[in-house]
Amino acid sequence: MPIFISSPVRRSGTTLLQRLCSATGEAIIFGETAANDLAQAGQLFQYKQQMAPHHQQWRDQILERVVAGDVNHWIPDLLPRTDTYLDLHAGALKALCAGFAAAAQEYGRREWGVKFPEWHPASLVFWQHFLPDAKVMYVVRDYEECLASARKLDMIQTDQDQALFHHNYHQHLALARQHLLPERTYFLDYAALCDARAPEELRKIAAFLGLGELPESVLAVRVGDYPSS
Repeated sequence: MPIFISSPVRRSGTTLLQRLCSATGEAIIFGETAANDLAQAGQLFQYKQQMAPHHQQWRDQILERVVAGDVNHWIPDLLPRTDTYLDLHAGALKALCAGFAAAAQEYGRREWGVKFPEWHPASLVFWQHFLPDAKVMYVVRDYEECLASARKLDMIQTDQDQALFHHNYHQHLALARQHLLPERTYFLDYAALCDARAPEELRKIAAFLGLGELPESVLAVRVGDYPSS
């Protein structure tokens, strides 16, 4: 069961949730490079799916001519039959996921996942459909807190930066609430991990993900207040 951790913008608490899940000893949540691998591979597959119908008949006819022995025409972009070609890309995505799962299992972790803040909800929706057992943890932190944290790390330096940050926060959150599959999405209120509600919230998260106890001790350790470089 892949676990996708995301949020509307950076500085929302995705790393905290990554640490909590990994601390159970049952899952390992890989970081943003791994998530970006999946995001880019998924985007490529979706692009191929969208473009295939536009040239399918023409390309398949060219292939048939070549297979029949007629090679005396323009064939620099010869491809496999369209359905075979799309199956190749789908297989590559499945192999990538299987590789991450195997990497987790090397360390005795039965579940794997990735975390990437500001992941566009449309991409997360794609993964929820491509991997029917995938679950999304979507961390929602107060906008002003996210903004203040981003400023502290010099992620927000200009009015344009702030305008984009504001736009992404509200657009991504609205799209996530509208389109992510409700039965396989948990909208986590970050504030619930910062007060007396934390023990109960941790139990709810563990139940949703099918994991054991998420150790409350992780909440006491802050790791994201690193200085800007």
